Amino acid sequence: MSKVILHNGRCGSTYLYLCMDRYYRAREGDDSLGDFMSIYERDYDLDKCKYVGLNEFLVPEVINSVYYNNTLMTSSPARTEARGKEERRGELHNVMYTTMVPDSYEKEIRRYIVKNTMQDHFVLLKYPLLTNPKTNFDADYISCERADVRAQTRSLYLAMTTGYYHIGPGEERKIQRLSKFEPGIEVLDRWTYDMEKSWEAYRAMKPKKCQTFFMEDFENLKPYQVLEMVGLNDWNKYLDKNFDVPIRKVWSTNYNMTI
Repeated sequence: MSKVILHNGRCGSTYLYLCMDRYYRAREGDDSLGDFMSIYERDYDLDKCKYVGLNEFLVPEVINSVYYNNTLMTSSPARTEARGKEERRGELHNVMYTTMVPDSYEKEIRRYIVKNTMQDHFVLLKYPLLTNPKTNFDADYISCERADVRAQTRSLYLAMTTGYYHIGPGEERKIQRLSKFEPGIEVLDRWTYDMEKSWEAYRAMKPKKCQTFFMEDFENLKPYQVLEMVGLNDWNKYLDKNFDVPIRKVWSTNYNMTI
Protein backbone atom coordinates (compact mmCIF):
# COMPACT_ATOMS: atom_id res chain seq x y z
CA MET A 1 0.00 0.00 0.00
CA SER A 2 1.19 3.54 -0.79
CA LYS A 3 2.51 5.81 1.97
CA VAL A 4 1.57 9.39 2.87
CA ILE A 5 3.83 11.48 5.13
CA LEU A 6 1.98 14.35 6.81
CA HIS A 7 3.75 17.24 8.52
CA ASN A 8 3.36 20.77 9.84
CA GLY A 9 6.66 22.27 8.75
CA ARG A 10 10.25 21.91 10.05
CA CYS A 11 9.66 18.47 11.58
CA GLY A 12 12.30 16.44 9.76
CA SER A 13 9.76 15.20 7.23
CA THR A 14 12.06 15.80 4.24
CA TYR A 15 14.79 13.68 5.81
CA LEU A 16 12.26 10.92 6.53
CA TYR A 17 10.86 11.19 2.99
CA LEU A 18 14.30 10.99 1.36
CA CYS A 19 15.33 7.94 3.40
CA MET A 20 12.15 6.15 2.38
CA ASP A 21 12.41 7.40 -1.20
CA ARG A 22 15.90 5.90 -1.53
CA TYR A 23 14.57 2.56 -0.30
CA TYR A 24 11.62 2.46 -2.70
CA ARG A 25 13.71 3.62 -5.65
CA ALA A 26 16.39 1.04 -4.87
CA ARG A 27 13.73 -1.66 -4.65
CA GLU A 28 12.87 -0.83 -8.26
CA GLY A 29 16.52 -0.93 -9.34
CA ASP A 30 17.58 2.72 -8.88
CA ASP A 31 20.10 2.92 -6.02
CA SER A 32 21.47 6.35 -7.02
CA LEU A 33 21.87 9.11 -4.42
CA GLY A 34 20.45 11.91 -6.55
CA ASP A 35 21.53 15.53 -6.25
CA PHE A 36 19.98 18.29 -4.13
CA MET A 37 17.48 19.32 -6.80
CA SER A 38 16.22 15.75 -7.14
CA ILE A 39 14.39 16.44 -3.88
CA TYR A 40 12.00 18.50 -6.01
CA GLU A 41 12.67 17.59 -9.65
CA ARG A 42 11.25 14.27 -10.82
CA ASP A 43 10.18 12.89 -14.19
CA TYR A 44 7.96 9.79 -14.23
CA ASP A 45 6.74 7.88 -17.27
CA LEU A 46 3.74 6.27 -15.61
CA ASP A 47 3.49 3.63 -18.34
CA LYS A 48 6.93 2.29 -17.40
CA CYS A 49 7.55 2.92 -13.68
CA LYS A 50 6.03 1.24 -10.63
CA TYR A 51 7.16 3.72 -7.94
CA VAL A 52 6.37 7.47 -7.76
CA GLY A 53 7.85 9.79 -5.12
CA LEU A 54 5.98 13.08 -4.69
CA ASN A 55 7.51 15.60 -2.29
CA GLU A 56 5.08 18.44 -1.42
CA PHE A 57 3.15 17.67 -4.62
CA LEU A 58 -0.15 18.97 -3.22
CA VAL A 59 1.32 22.43 -2.59
CA PRO A 60 1.45 24.44 -5.87
CA GLU A 61 3.12 27.30 -3.99
CA VAL A 62 6.13 25.02 -3.45
CA ILE A 63 6.17 22.53 -6.34
CA ASN A 64 5.51 23.11 -10.03
CA SER A 65 3.98 20.21 -11.93
CA VAL A 66 3.21 19.14 -15.48
CA TYR A 67 1.04 16.10 -16.22
CA TYR A 68 0.80 15.20 -19.89
CA ASN A 69 0.39 11.98 -21.88
CA ASN A 70 0.73 9.86 -18.72
CA THR A 71 4.02 11.54 -17.85
CA LEU A 72 4.34 13.39 -14.53
CA MET A 73 7.06 16.00 -14.05
CA THR A 74 7.72 18.07 -10.92
CA SER A 75 10.08 20.95 -10.22
CA SER A 76 10.60 23.69 -7.63
CA PRO A 77 10.60 27.46 -8.02
CA ALA A 78 14.11 28.92 -7.74
CA ARG A 79 15.45 29.38 -4.22
CA THR A 80 14.97 32.96 -3.06
CA GLU A 81 17.88 35.10 -1.91
CA ALA A 82 18.35 35.85 1.78
CA ARG A 83 16.16 38.76 2.82
CA GLY A 84 16.67 39.03 6.55
CA LYS A 85 13.20 40.51 6.81
CA GLU A 86 10.14 39.12 8.51
CA GLU A 87 7.37 38.22 6.06
CA ARG A 88 4.55 37.62 8.44
CA ARG A 89 1.78 36.99 5.93
CA GLY A 90 3.48 35.78 2.79
CA GLU A 91 2.24 32.78 0.79
CA LEU A 92 4.59 30.30 2.44
CA HIS A 93 3.72 31.59 5.90
CA ASN A 94 0.09 30.80 5.17
CA VAL A 95 0.96 27.38 3.76
CA MET A 96 2.74 26.37 6.95
CA TYR A 97 0.61 28.05 9.58
CA THR A 98 -3.05 28.04 8.75
CA THR A 99 -5.99 26.18 7.27
CA MET A 100 -7.32 29.46 5.89
CA VAL A 101 -5.50 28.97 2.56
CA PRO A 102 -8.41 28.45 0.16
CA ASP A 103 -8.67 25.25 -1.83
CA SER A 104 -8.05 25.62 -5.55
CA TYR A 105 -8.74 23.88 -8.82
CA GLU A 106 -5.01 23.15 -9.14
CA LYS A 107 -4.97 21.35 -5.77
CA GLU A 108 -8.13 19.44 -6.67
CA ILE A 109 -6.51 18.24 -9.92
CA ARG A 110 -3.34 17.20 -8.09
CA ARG A 111 -5.31 15.21 -5.51
CA TYR A 112 -7.08 13.47 -8.38
CA ILE A 113 -3.71 12.65 -10.00
CA VAL A 114 -2.44 11.16 -6.73
CA LYS A 115 -5.55 9.04 -6.19
CA ASN A 116 -5.51 7.84 -9.79
CA THR A 117 -1.79 7.05 -9.69
CA MET A 118 -2.18 5.07 -6.46
CA GLN A 119 -4.48 2.64 -8.24
CA ASP A 120 -1.60 0.98 -10.12
CA HIS A 121 1.61 2.47 -8.66
CA PHE A 122 3.28 2.58 -5.28
CA VAL A 123 3.25 6.27 -4.28
CA LEU A 124 5.23 7.97 -1.52
CA LEU A 125 3.54 11.34 -0.99
CA LYS A 126 4.62 14.04 1.46
CA TYR A 127 2.72 17.26 2.12
CA PRO A 128 1.76 19.72 4.91
CA LEU A 129 -1.58 18.46 6.21
CA LEU A 130 -3.10 21.93 6.68
CA THR A 131 -2.67 22.93 3.03
CA ASN A 132 -5.47 20.73 1.68
CA PRO A 133 -8.92 19.57 2.75
CA LYS A 134 -8.98 16.33 4.72
CA THR A 135 -8.39 13.62 2.14
CA ASN A 136 -8.77 9.86 2.38
CA PHE A 137 -6.07 8.34 0.21
CA ASP A 138 -5.80 4.58 -0.13
CA ALA A 139 -2.52 4.60 1.78
CA ASP A 140 -0.80 4.13 5.12
CA TYR A 141 -0.31 7.45 6.94
CA ILE A 142 2.74 8.68 8.81
CA SER A 143 2.66 11.91 10.84
CA CYS A 144 6.00 13.65 11.26
CA GLU A 145 5.86 15.96 14.29
CA ARG A 146 8.10 17.96 16.61
CA ALA A 147 7.93 18.10 20.38
CA ASP A 148 9.78 21.41 20.75
CA VAL A 149 7.39 23.89 19.12
CA ARG A 150 9.59 26.90 19.85
CA ALA A 151 12.57 25.26 18.13
CA GLN A 152 10.30 24.40 15.21
CA THR A 153 9.12 28.01 15.00
CA ARG A 154 12.66 29.37 15.07
CA SER A 155 13.62 26.98 12.28
CA LEU A 156 10.66 28.07 10.16
CA TYR A 157 11.40 31.75 10.75
CA LEU A 158 15.03 31.39 9.66
CA ALA A 159 14.05 29.27 6.67
CA MET A 160 11.53 31.84 5.50
CA THR A 161 13.67 34.93 6.08
CA THR A 162 16.75 33.47 4.38
CA GLY A 163 15.10 31.35 1.69
CA TYR A 164 16.99 28.24 2.84
CA TYR A 165 14.49 25.55 3.82
CA HIS A 166 17.03 22.82 3.09
CA ILE A 167 20.69 22.71 2.12
CA GLY A 168 22.83 20.33 0.13
CA PRO A 169 26.20 18.89 1.09
CA GLY A 170 28.88 21.59 1.30
CA GLU A 171 26.55 24.50 2.16
CA GLU A 172 26.97 24.34 5.92
CA ARG A 173 29.22 27.43 6.18
CA LYS A 174 26.70 29.53 4.27
CA ILE A 175 24.07 28.68 6.87
CA GLN A 176 26.39 29.72 9.69
CA ARG A 177 26.71 33.16 8.07
CA LEU A 178 22.95 33.48 7.63
CA SER A 179 22.28 32.75 11.30
CA LYS A 180 22.68 36.51 11.88
CA PHE A 181 18.99 36.75 10.95
CA GLU A 182 18.08 35.10 14.26
CA PRO A 183 14.58 36.28 15.38
CA GLY A 184 14.19 38.50 18.43
CA ILE A 185 12.31 37.22 21.46
CA GLU A 186 9.12 39.18 20.72
CA VAL A 187 9.01 37.98 17.10
CA LEU A 188 9.66 34.40 18.17
CA ASP A 189 6.94 34.62 20.83
CA ARG A 190 4.43 35.87 18.25
CA TRP A 191 5.30 33.21 15.69
CA THR A 192 5.30 30.47 18.34
CA TYR A 193 1.76 31.44 19.35
CA ASP A 194 0.68 31.00 15.72
CA MET A 195 2.48 27.68 15.49
CA GLU A 196 0.80 26.35 18.63
CA LYS A 197 -2.59 27.25 17.12
CA SER A 198 -1.66 25.48 13.89
CA TRP A 199 -0.84 22.31 15.85
CA GLU A 200 -4.33 22.39 17.34
CA ALA A 201 -5.78 22.49 13.82
CA TYR A 202 -3.33 19.80 12.66
CA ARG A 203 -4.27 17.32 15.36
CA ALA A 204 -7.96 17.89 14.67
CA MET A 205 -7.39 16.89 11.01
CA LYS A 206 -4.85 14.13 11.61
CA PRO A 207 -6.11 10.68 10.58
CA LYS A 208 -7.02 8.43 13.49
CA LYS A 209 -5.07 5.53 12.02
CA CYS A 210 -1.61 7.00 11.63
CA GLN A 211 1.96 6.23 12.71
CA THR A 212 3.52 9.19 14.54
CA PHE A 213 7.24 9.95 14.71
CA PHE A 214 8.82 12.93 16.44
CA MET A 215 11.81 14.60 14.85
CA GLU A 216 13.68 14.56 18.15
CA ASP A 217 13.65 10.75 18.03
CA PHE A 218 15.18 10.34 14.56
CA GLU A 219 17.02 13.51 13.52
CA ASN A 220 20.40 12.03 14.50
CA LEU A 221 19.75 8.53 13.18
CA LYS A 222 21.55 7.30 10.10
CA PRO A 223 19.35 6.73 7.03
CA TYR A 224 19.28 2.93 7.45
CA GLN A 225 18.22 3.41 11.10
CA VAL A 226 15.37 5.65 9.96
CA LEU A 227 14.20 2.89 7.64
CA GLU A 228 14.24 0.40 10.50
CA MET A 229 12.28 2.88 12.63
CA VAL A 230 9.43 2.88 10.08
CA GLY A 231 9.56 -0.88 9.67
CA LEU A 232 11.52 -1.21 6.41
CA ASN A 233 13.91 -3.76 7.85
CA ASP A 234 14.95 -5.39 4.59
CA TRP A 235 16.79 -2.27 3.35
CA ASN A 236 20.05 -4.26 3.08
CA LYS A 237 18.58 -6.19 0.14
CA TYR A 238 18.77 -3.01 -1.93
CA LEU A 239 21.15 -0.54 -0.26
CA ASP A 240 24.56 -0.43 1.38
CA LYS A 241 24.60 0.38 5.10
CA ASN A 242 26.35 3.71 4.42
CA PHE A 243 23.81 5.03 1.92
CA ASP A 244 23.16 8.76 2.17
CA VAL A 245 20.53 11.35 1.24
CA PRO A 246 21.23 14.63 -0.63
CA ILE A 247 20.44 17.11 2.16
CA ARG A 248 22.13 18.31 5.34
CA LYS A 249 20.66 19.61 8.58
CA VAL A 250 19.85 23.28 8.95
CA TRP A 251 18.74 25.74 11.70
CA SER A 252 19.20 23.80 14.91
CA THR A 253 18.41 24.89 18.44
CA ASN A 254 22.09 24.70 19.35
CA TYR A 255 22.96 27.16 16.55
CA ASN A 256 24.60 24.41 14.57
CA MET A 257 22.08 22.57 12.41
CA THR A 258 18.74 20.72 12.41
CA ILE A 259 16.63 19.20 9.68
